[in-house]
Amino acid sequence: MKLAESWVEDAPTGPALEHFQDEVEEVDEVDEAEDGCGGVAWQLYVLTKYNTSNKMLHELAREIRGVEKTRGKKLTATQYRAIYDNWESGSKPFLRQDHDYFTELLAKLNCVSVPKGETLRAAFERAERRESPSKVLVNPNQDVRLLASLSRELQEIAGDQPIMLHQQSIAKLFGHSSHRTISNWVRALKTLEVLKLAKAAIPGMKAARYFYLD
Repeated sequence: MKLAESWVEDAPTGPALEHFQDEVEEVDEVDEAEDGCGGVAWQLYVLTKYNTSNKMLHELAREIRGVEKTRGKKLTATQYRAIYDNWESGSKPFLRQDHDYFTELLAKLNCVSVPKGETLRAAFERAERRESPSKVLVNPNQDVRLLASLSRELQEIAGDQPIMLHQQSIAKLFGHSSHRTISNWVRALKTLEVLKLAKAAIPGMKAARYFYLD
């Protein structure tokens, strides 16, 4: 997978998260003790009106993943709960009493493909500077090759999670007026085993998810 569900309904370069030095981790632990939220700015996502919980929880999940990426390690389940409790307390006037928002947040954390601080444009610009994957070189279409490179960038960001390719957003990025062109490119990359379908699209709701294959 700032496209996540926003540009992924259609994802910083770099490999999987690496651990920081011990002394940095010790400083982090001291900071975390202050509010138990690991430095996550949950206040930005407190609800201020009805019918916005889905979007704001998604953005909060992206914020959490962005902090984790910056820190080089995941937060604990206890910290997730502390973040949620603070968010719930501030959002309570706009929440439904019979809805399990904490489970929803955890589910959204599992779906984040673009942590806060990343944009599709940034991934696209990095893809332009890199060599195309070898599997796609058989196709002379430079845009198809670039889409393969972009998929690789998004997969590096997403780690072991599938990437989401929102065809209309991709079409705008490539300067095409029709998302049908992008759909054909994606099918071509599947044929070349550059992309593998992870989860089918839900029309009008969610874009399909894919794994980039080396």
